[in-house]
Amino acid sequence: LAAKQQQAHHISATSFLSERLDDKADCIPWWEVQYDTDDDKNAPLQEMCAVQFSHKLLGDGVLPPAFQTKGHFFTVSQITAGLFELAPRVQKRIEEKKRRLGWPKNSPLIGLHVRLGDACIKSEHGIGEHGRKCNNLVDFMQHVRKISNEYSIKNIYLATDSEAVLNDTRQYPQYNWFFDRTTRRGGVLDRKSIEYSLSHHLIDGYDEGLGVIDDLFLLAETHALVGKFTSNIDRVAYQLMTGQSNCYRPYVSLDSTWCFDHGLKSGHSDFGPFWC
Repeated sequence: LAAKQQQAHHISATSFLSERLDDKADCIPWWEVQYDTDDDKNAPLQEMCAVQFSHKLLGDGVLPPAFQTKGHFFTVSQITAGLFELAPRVQKRIEEKKRRLGWPKNSPLIGLHVRLGDACIKSEHGIGEHGRKCNNLVDFMQHVRKISNEYSIKNIYLATDSEAVLNDTRQYPQYNWFFDRTTRRGGVLDRKSIEYSLSHHLIDGYDEGLGVIDDLFLLAETHALVGKFTSNIDRVAYQLMTGQSNCYRPYVSLDSTWCFDHGLKSGHSDFGPFWC
């Protein structure tokens, strides 16, 4: 079934390209509201726009003409860096956090993202749906060690939602660890998905959003990244890192190559396809 859907998407996409549909005005309402649905009256529009703008299906033809020789990743990274501009109070918050953490000014860091929490609730997140499985800190450290040895980096910024992961850093005293002890970890998100917790007002969406922004921008400020490209945070962090620095910095993804799409299951990890 998945193969037939992919084939249908490809036929539809190549049809769009061959007809050279330059007027995409019908997609503007969908892009503005940015929501997904299976049974809403806008579902056909969502499908059409997702296919019409899919790089996986159409290739570099969907990129702006000036960027078609630069490639998909470069283009998305430049757009991401250009679109993300922090409000002054959010920028101040991040700078204050860096001072509190003792962020090194003249020494490189490895950015490390280890997500457990609600991502590991089997009833909420199956491997088949998200193309990933949960890994503890030890699974990441072999890759951290490789980058550390290759580039002589001993500082690590750790973004995680798990208190256990913070405790596990004690097993690696040869590194200088930077993480925020005041960030909320565990609790309800060890039992319920973030979507459920937000809709039932079990957590504060504003605080959660600020926490994600903190992690994104701090990971992007590091000089190498270790994580998983099945994670939205890791993909966007590496896009920001590349777009802001204008260079391709070292990275290791435990499960997937980088991808970017919307409304289509275009990602392929070691554990299957996923939305990216």
